[in-house]
Amino acid sequence: MASTAGAVRIEADPQHDGVALLTIDRPPVNALGAAGYHDLADALEAVAADPGVRAVVLTGAGERAFCAGTDMRDFESGDGASAATAAGWRMFTTLGAMPKPVVGALNGPAVGGGCAITTECDVLVAVPTMHFSIPEVALGFTGGGSHIKRLAPWFKAQRMLLLGERLEAGEAHAAGTVAALADDRDALLALALDVAGRLAALDPDAVREARRIFRGPEGAAALTGYREELDLLERLLRGRRAAG
Repeated sequence: MASTAGAVRIEADPQHDGVALLTIDRPPVNALGAAGYHDLADALEAVAADPGVRAVVLTGAGERAFCAGTDMRDFESGDGASAATAAGWRMFTTLGAMPKPVVGALNGPAVGGGCAITTECDVLVAVPTMHFSIPEVALGFTGGGSHIKRLAPWFKAQRMLLLGERLEAGEAHAAGTVAALADDRDALLALALDVAGRLAALDPDAVREARRIFRGPEGAAALTGYREELDLLERLLRGRRAAG
């Protein structure tokens, strides 16, 4: 099953039946432009449609970042913002509707859109040096508040959104957001694949329906908020271009 969808590698795990490994591979920090978001959506759709896949591990290449979010260079031209927000919307709706469980193997910082991606995973494992952060408001954008409320208690999440406060891996582990910490990337992948193997061994219909019921209205609310954030972002950028 090994293949490449642009910025995303798709591999079968030879040690665990029914597990696919998706790796975001866009050096240096796995930031995604419009094409990268479409690549990730394509990869997610491929494993969702594959009857041999029952669980997925999502990670980033290298050690510098899990995913640094949106490549802001795509917002610099007039039509770039619309293309990037459309691609982001497609990817997040695809990930939100994913019928199979996803284990996030966080090999480095999850920033901006990368932080929001982690909140759509079912289980998170991380290296101790990773952190979650949402720097958008400090940069003059709206941020991903509709998603990060899943990561931390209300006031902590609000400080992350408004003040750019980080949620460190150890703090997230102590709070139960991150299931386990691994010493390095190799140990992290082994741990994530083992968790995915355990999920893949369960009855797939029971897993699918349990996830659907558990996510329910809250999952829809996160996507509704994200849609509003994207619309505000586009209006903000159009206003800045008109003023500049």
